[in-house]
Amino acid sequence: MNINNYIFSKAVFLVAIFHFHSCKESSVAPVEESQAGTSMESIVQLTDAQFKNAGLRVAIPEKRKVGHVIQLNGKIEVMPENTITISSPMAGFVRQIKWMPGMLVTKGQTLVRLEEKEYIQLQQNYLSAKNALSFAKLDFERQSELSKNQAVSDKVFQLAEEKVKQNQISLRALREQLKLIHINPETLSAENLTSQIVISAPVSGTITEVNVNSGKYVQAGDAMIKMIDNNGSRLVLKAFEKDLPYLKTGQNISAYSNTQSDKIRSGKVQYIVKSVGDQGFAQVICTLDGGSSEILPGTYMNADIESQSVEVWTVPTEALVTFEGKEYVFIEKGSKSYQMVEIKPGQTENGRLQVINYQVFADKKIVTNGAYTLLMKMKNVAE
Repeated sequence: MNINNYIFSKAVFLVAIFHFHSCKESSVAPVEESQAGTSMESIVQLTDAQFKNAGLRVAIPEKRKVGHVIQLNGKIEVMPENTITISSPMAGFVRQIKWMPGMLVTKGQTLVRLEEKEYIQLQQNYLSAKNALSFAKLDFERQSELSKNQAVSDKVFQLAEEKVKQNQISLRALREQLKLIHINPETLSAENLTSQIVISAPVSGTITEVNVNSGKYVQAGDAMIKMIDNNGSRLVLKAFEKDLPYLKTGQNISAYSNTQSDKIRSGKVQYIVKSVGDQGFAQVICTLDGGSSEILPGTYMNADIESQSVEVWTVPTEALVTFEGKEYVFIEKGSKSYQMVEIKPGQTENGRLQVINYQVFADKKIVTNGAYTLLMKMKNVAE
């Protein structure tokens, strides 16, 4: 190959390389331009004519006291102290029971009647101890008179005194045993001894469980009936940790069930269990006005709690715009320029909206009228 052919080949190769790079750059540039045109800028610039027609107004955000309403949910529960178990005070045979779960009983109404000969023996022992105490007192009085006249030794007098004390102890113990089996020792006599005892309802309530039947023999301490106090139900709400600073006892609540949302029941926060459990919430115990006896335990309820007013940064509700599921306001940048920034809205009251992340517009003016006009301008520019 001569030198002229070699130089000509090199020149052709360099021209081809340059042409390839030129074609590649021309194919990439339009794609980048297309991608840049699909994004919407956060700043909008108005012309003099657009600014005049927009009728924009701006204002500085204000600190206002806004009522804080906390929405919680929970259910009606019976407090442990209002769940009652009726147990047998002594062993015996069940002679009468006519209750079934779901039945209502009133305080003092007979629940169970038990029978056993041991009841007679206990009453007999009590009456015998009562008589023994009477005789012991008479003997003590006699020995006391003799002791004054030195007609009896001190030892005899002391024994008489000790006998009175022992009989008093025995009688008191037997009296308490009779009370345990619901027999009044004050009215007991030899003429009204009974082999049966009556177990009455300690409160008015609802029967939830019956464990015995007529003729069954029960031991002392056996659970016979379970019931709940009609006025012992409470609304137990679930409060997350973020809500606890705004909750306190005595706050008013408005509660309603999912099935009767139109029936609002008022109430108050009774106390707060200030301990966050594994599921991330604490319990708020509430009472309902008029009692909760007509609401079945386990009923799910919703509640709005009126918290104390808190001073927060607010903007007029007209300043808020919504775009693609998020909330924004426009901040004045100067020279008819405005920037759209995302906010986290809080409570709303009297036309004012709480802004949680108020730092985004600190010491800045926001558009309070015409915000949606700016939004449309931005969308048109982006399109």
